[in-house]
Amino acid sequence: MSNELTEWRDEWATALSGGAVSGETVELYLRGVDQFLRWLGEAHPDVTELETVKRKHGDEWLAYLINERKFAPATRRVRLLSIRFWFDYIVDEHDSPIVVNPFAKISLPVPNEKPVPVIPDEELRALLKTAAGRDFISLRDTAIIRLLLDTGARRGEVVDIDLNDVDLERQEITVTGKGRKTRIVPISASTALALRKYLRARAKRPAATSRPLFLSIRPHATGASRLTGGGIGEMISRRCVEAGLGHRWPHQFRHTWAHDLLDNNAAEQVVERLGGWSPGSKMVKRYGSSMADARARRKSKELARGDRV
Repeated sequence: MSNELTEWRDEWATALSGGAVSGETVELYLRGVDQFLRWLGEAHPDVTELETVKRKHGDEWLAYLINERKFAPATRRVRLLSIRFWFDYIVDEHDSPIVVNPFAKISLPVPNEKPVPVIPDEELRALLKTAAGRDFISLRDTAIIRLLLDTGARRGEVVDIDLNDVDLERQEITVTGKGRKTRIVPISASTALALRKYLRARAKRPAATSRPLFLSIRPHATGASRLTGGGIGEMISRRCVEAGLGHRWPHQFRHTWAHDLLDNNAAEQVVERLGGWSPGSKMVKRYGSSMADARARRKSKELARGDRV
């Protein structure tokens, strides 16, 4: 991998860290760029300068993601967008060695819009049972799982929560979403209690005076103590294995949360506001789609139209 490529990658990482996008999004973009650069170094070691990166390399890389990595269309789409955004940044710089994004005209993979299954209550109880200990990790993981379920917050939003965003008296959390927009979300008494217990354990940690609500076990190479979105994903995967469950992922909690609200007659506008979506967004329908038929059948049974005549 050439120094030029890595330098442009590192510069873009610095530009992204300015706060225009969430930490979770930065992590996602850089993951795509890093995967591409690793593949490029192995498949085309002779491609050592930006000017030698061509569209054909993008086509080959996407074929590799399909045939070797078995990535779904949605994942391939995100990976290609990451590379596009990176090259867009490079092209826009006044001293850039290239003037055209080589990946600009590659067709984006179209994701299969399969409804995401909600997590049944018995599985949620099993997950929580694996974190029933009194040690720091157990208390932290319990608080995170309950917060994901209670608020529908994205994992990037959860790790971005600071101590001063938590109001346990009102049982509310201030969440910073996409576009750095903030919203206040309510939490249940069970989640507030889990947070209180976690905060007592947190107060004994070396990074107790730092801003992040959720701390990693060990400081990062940069010295930062904030838990990452990837850390939450790894925690959920680990807890699923301990509970004997199939694969579950953090965003599935958001789908489950949306279904629960809709299933209990919450208006779509309410779900939009609490979930941080723009008014009229199609995302609410998408997030509630996995159980939409079940909700419709239940409502029809409640109405019992035929029994009225």
